[in-house]
Amino acid sequence: MKTYLKIILVLLSAVLTALSFYGLGFLAWFSLIPYFLTLYYCRGVGERVYLSFFFGLVFFAGITFWFTSYTFGLWIPIIVLLSLFPLVFGLAFHFIFKIKIPYIQLMLMLAVWCAIEFFRCRTFMAFPWGVMAYSQYNYIPIIQIANITGVYGLSAVIVLFNLCASLTLKNTLRTGKFNYRCIGFALALVLIVFAYGIFSINSFDIEEIGQDVKKLDIALVQTNISFDDKFEKDTGVLIPRPYSSGYYFKPGTELVVFAESILWGSIDREKNSTFGKWARETARKENLHFLMGHILWDEHENYYNAVILYSPEFEILGRYNKIHPLPFAEYMPYPDVIGFLKFLNIASCNITPDRNFDLIYYPGKGSIGTNICFESTLSLISRTFRKIGADILFVLTDDAGFRQSSASWQHVIFSVFRAVENKSYMVHSSNMGVSAVINPQGRLILETELGRKGVFYETVYFIPQKSFYSKAGNIFLYIYFGFSASFLVIYLFIRRKKLGYFR
Repeated sequence: MKTYLKIILVLLSAVLTALSFYGLGFLAWFSLIPYFLTLYYCRGVGERVYLSFFFGLVFFAGITFWFTSYTFGLWIPIIVLLSLFPLVFGLAFHFIFKIKIPYIQLMLMLAVWCAIEFFRCRTFMAFPWGVMAYSQYNYIPIIQIANITGVYGLSAVIVLFNLCASLTLKNTLRTGKFNYRCIGFALALVLIVFAYGIFSINSFDIEEIGQDVKKLDIALVQTNISFDDKFEKDTGVLIPRPYSSGYYFKPGTELVVFAESILWGSIDREKNSTFGKWARETARKENLHFLMGHILWDEHENYYNAVILYSPEFEILGRYNKIHPLPFAEYMPYPDVIGFLKFLNIASCNITPDRNFDLIYYPGKGSIGTNICFESTLSLISRTFRKIGADILFVLTDDAGFRQSSASWQHVIFSVFRAVENKSYMVHSSNMGVSAVINPQGRLILETELGRKGVFYETVYFIPQKSFYSKAGNIFLYIYFGFSASFLVIYLFIRRKKLGYFR
């Protein structure tokens, strides 16, 4: 295969894969075939590595272009760093390709891809954009498998289908004969996933779960205020228009939700007096609980990105401090170790990461597991909250920095999967939108417009029953890694024995 043709195929693959994350999820089921097929025809490790790096550059540029609306200077380093992950896959592919047993090849290639996605979503530098499963957000039956395997299980099915299709195509081009076994297995697996999704959807009925389920009527306040204005102007700009004469919120509303860091400091701070006075009077008069984000600090000038639940008397009922601040945007991680990257730090103040998964108990209803902004993109956090007792999940976020880009909508996609993984209602409250309420099947029962100021009402439920994923996490992924490693060891042992290495 000519070099220019390889470049064209890899470019095509990267573009199609990127497009699959913009509502064209069906593309993901074959978009990787040109890339995998090209890797089969590469002449050596160098070609596989640089073509994989090229794939990463185009792909990650396509799905993170929204980052330029926030800061262009950070976007280039980010896509370069992210492109190192496909580079690692290309390197691993080169050595796996030397194994002459096709099914072991497939097992190990898939294991490497899944491991790369898994570790890319770990550590303080976690960045989960581009995990293949998220491309399927609008295919409700397909994504139900996530309540057993998490997102990585669905990613594995998608990538396996592409691997099997590319291997089948390669063998057909080489021999002139079509062998249906490999692609047939992959297709059967996809049908099983789809069938499970239909079963899971049809078997879920909120009225049949039991009396433990508690109903809550909420109001999401989308203030549509810029980051700078939120802290510079009088906090009266945060107050929404009244629902009717004498009332700010619809009768029957129980909880009012404001977005992340809506107030700088406590509710009693003098600069917050206008909003604080209104909130206290409204909560008492209309018998409302308030859930809202704060930037708080202590006497040692440790800053915290926090969420607080207030009673109708405006007593603090619960508080959660952000566990995973966004590196270089909210704090400078490990300054003594990676201080040379200080030029990337755009944080206005260093948020102190908390270590506690603090549930917030809503009286008479149940426990709330709270994600703040970027935390909802990490499945580990929501899953941990559900495992330790959360009956419902919330995410409070301020995506104002991304303006009118697709970032706000992409943020909602992560919440869709957190709802499905944990079979929980997910309330996604954003300062400027998109705000949403998502049911345990991943359906958006409320979705607001980006940049629209207003109050939006919906009913949600506290569901104590946990999904398999909430209880067991990524157990199937770990088992698969174990099997793959075992097969590799056995293969290497047998191969060395045949070559006489153990004489």
